[in-house]
Amino acid sequence: MDISGTIFAHLKNFNSQEALQRLFFITLFLTIPMQALAENNKPDGTQYVSREELSIQLAAEIPYTAHEILTILEQATFQPSIVKRMNGQWEAQPYVKYRPLFVIPSMQKKGRDYLHQHRDLFAKIEAKYQVDSAIIAAILGIETRFGRLPGTRPVLDSLYTLSTGFPRRANFFRKQLGAIIAISRQDKIKLASLKGSYAGAFGAIQFIPTSFRDFAIDEDGDGIRDVFNSKADIIASVANYFKKHRWQHSRPSAYWLPVGSKLTPEWTKRAKGKLKHWVTLADLRQSMPKLFNTIPQPWLDSDKVSIIEMETRHGKQLALVHFNFKVIMRYNPSYNYAMAVTEVAAMLERTTFAVD
Repeated sequence: MDISGTIFAHLKNFNSQEALQRLFFITLFLTIPMQALAENNKPDGTQYVSREELSIQLAAEIPYTAHEILTILEQATFQPSIVKRMNGQWEAQPYVKYRPLFVIPSMQKKGRDYLHQHRDLFAKIEAKYQVDSAIIAAILGIETRFGRLPGTRPVLDSLYTLSTGFPRRANFFRKQLGAIIAISRQDKIKLASLKGSYAGAFGAIQFIPTSFRDFAIDEDGDGIRDVFNSKADIIASVANYFKKHRWQHSRPSAYWLPVGSKLTPEWTKRAKGKLKHWVTLADLRQSMPKLFNTIPQPWLDSDKVSIIEMETRHGKQLALVHFNFKVIMRYNPSYNYAMAVTEVAAMLERTTFAVD
């Protein structure tokens, strides 16, 4: 086969800039051994992107050759069950069904034990990062039961599957796959044996790869960001994530309004929509004094707040939420998740986080 003639024929119909772009990707493609291409040119399961196509895409995004990436991806297996899980996440359920998974007596007991066992470390990290210990503990409890359940799926399989077989968010998961490949070299993580969630999150803190890259901390100073075994690294990494997303220390997160509460027409509409309209609590007290003048401390007039509606055992119920609620949603963009974290934190420390 005359490869050079084929390339020339392919490029002559394009202008110089387009030709250079085409030549770049063809060159990357040619770095893949032809035998490997023959073995990998068939889609795996219900994939939309083949293994070698993904290798070429990633080679344009991270400092690896397509051949190096393909060698790594040969260790990955496409898992259709992962796509099924992504299409049926618990966060999509009404809160009345989601809440019993986490807001339970055993979570309170284990959370208090965990806080007590590591009380000096929590105190040090809270003072350093200005993130409340109860919130950190609630995150760790919900994510992995305080590190005991960090996930059993190969992270490489998860991210490979979602990069090639989940078109709705394939670009996002391809970035995560590229990030974990780079991280595995930088942080000396054995990618082939790395286990985590079906969405590619890993460790006691369940960071996705880009979050690990940007926010994980080597708090114990041993040169390794160990989010599996080092309690200092685990607790500090969560604290750092919240600090960087503007957590407000000693401020509340959410408060259930009495069942049957009535809002102004404007706020009735806002509460049913996305969480994007923020005012001060003083503003709400001025427009709806009967309802909001009864909100107890630690809520303050100056707090940045909004209102949401959720499905509880009482039916549709309204909640006053602090900007901190939105910060929790940076960890997982779900009202259910943020409210469950808040309620678990309230079981551990009611002074700040009581929801009723």
